[in-house]
Amino acid sequence: MRSEIVRYAVNPRVTDELVTVGDAFLIAYRPFHNTEKWVEHRFNEWNTWKAWVAFVMVLLFFWLGGPAKVLEFLNAFTGATGPSGGVPFIPDTGSIAPGLISTTTTQLLPVAATGFTSAKVVEWFAILAVTGVGSAIALIARKPTHLLLDQKGIAWEWRRSMMQVGSKLLWKEITHIGLTWPKDRTSPQDCLLTFSTAANPSAMQIKLGGIATTDEREKFLSCIENWAPHVSKDAEIYDVLTPPPDHSYTELWLQALSAPPKRERLTPLSFGAQLGAGTYKIVEQLGVGGQGTAYLSTTEDGSKVVLKEFILPVYVDINVRRQALERMQNEVQMLKKLDNDRIVKLKDFFIEDHRGYLVLELIDGDSLRTIVNRDGQMSETTAIALMQQMCHMLEYLHSLSPPVVHRDFTPDNLILGSDGVLKLVDFNVAQQKDVTSTGTVVGKHAYIPPEQFRGKPTWQSDIYAMGASVYFLLIGKDPVPISSSHPKEDRADISNGLDIIVSRATNLDTEVRFQSAAEIREELTYLTGAPRA
Repeated sequence: MRSEIVRYAVNPRVTDELVTVGDAFLIAYRPFHNTEKWVEHRFNEWNTWKAWVAFVMVLLFFWLGGPAKVLEFLNAFTGATGPSGGVPFIPDTGSIAPGLISTTTTQLLPVAATGFTSAKVVEWFAILAVTGVGSAIALIARKPTHLLLDQKGIAWEWRRSMMQVGSKLLWKEITHIGLTWPKDRTSPQDCLLTFSTAANPSAMQIKLGGIATTDEREKFLSCIENWAPHVSKDAEIYDVLTPPPDHSYTELWLQALSAPPKRERLTPLSFGAQLGAGTYKIVEQLGVGGQGTAYLSTTEDGSKVVLKEFILPVYVDINVRRQALERMQNEVQMLKKLDNDRIVKLKDFFIEDHRGYLVLELIDGDSLRTIVNRDGQMSETTAIALMQQMCHMLEYLHSLSPPVVHRDFTPDNLILGSDGVLKLVDFNVAQQKDVTSTGTVVGKHAYIPPEQFRGKPTWQSDIYAMGASVYFLLIGKDPVPISSSHPKEDRADISNGLDIIVSRATNLDTEVRFQSAAEIREELTYLTGAPRA
């Protein structure tokens, strides 16, 4: 039988991470990616204090005579009995770490039959250190540094040593390409791309995390499709190698995959915690909601922003992690495309410690729910003015192509700034709506119309939520779920005109409900006595 492994000479001139070599592609491979990420994680800003603690402990070890204590233990362990046992003593003048062991008199340490002395301990430590460094260098030299793919096959390459010969696996010998998950590992970075042949089911295994960038993974998949179209492949291969269509989601996905498999922080962020390589510093927690936690933070230039945190699952299937990232990505993508002075602005986004963060503009104000809970019911004039601003928000969102349905338009997500401008936040559950899309039931029950409960929200669903929100402003309590709200029934001083507008906005029948926010704004203009446009 023809062997599937052939030897070939490597072109030493190709050194870039992703290089075209005629009809071949050279891709950088990082066999120690987990170690690299661990070192990077351990020595980041958050863990600096741990390094200092370790350094101080080492100093204390030497200062308190640690080496001498170790030597005494070794002597005792090997049978030394001290003066009464007749074992000879030799003077120890502090040859271990001179200057760190403070002695006022010459110390006498027993010499065991095996001859443990300060000099020998140092000698053994030196031998172990040299052996360890040598072993590490040998291990690194043995690991491949690149993958070379061409029309004949796929091969390992070693480019950190003098060896310029690789092992090539021929495409025609490959019978299947699958995804193998090592035992007790759940991170996609640890899964193995397994190339099987008739003679060997694991002829070549490539760790996914070793192919670091999206471009390299995409090129790797392209080479497989072009040069091995006949080979059967697991569907998961495409899931892990195909880049998402949106670049921002790609960034989130790669950041999440490259994180160490263990969370560093198991509690909420506290004052002074730094994120984003020191770019953001936590000041205080602003609130906790069903979609995440919000923190007030400062940037390097001293300006204030809001960090919205999403907890991402760790020890779960890759598809579960992908879904969690997609929920975060939904809000990122939505906010990036929105440009309106009544919509909160997205400044940045990143992944850290299995948490996703959106960096949002800080609105100097409070939510409408906070204001009502603190100050009580609003006057009709104030509620109408705010409802007019709400109409402007929804007119903008619903005019986009396709329309954006917020699906969580409530007093909690409407922030009134100190300048009197009302702004809409929290687009985590918003969706772009077309005629065929359906969704899950999200939002607060008192603000959800029947069609949204059925998983088929439309832009009229936001109109219902706006009417329910105005009811809350006027009455000071949430409306009854799945009902048409009549604020005049609970507050006699409300005008008939506003009561009709709110009740029609919250009508359960979409045929009766207002068809657009512009239509409501027109009715409000007439109600206030201003001339119609």
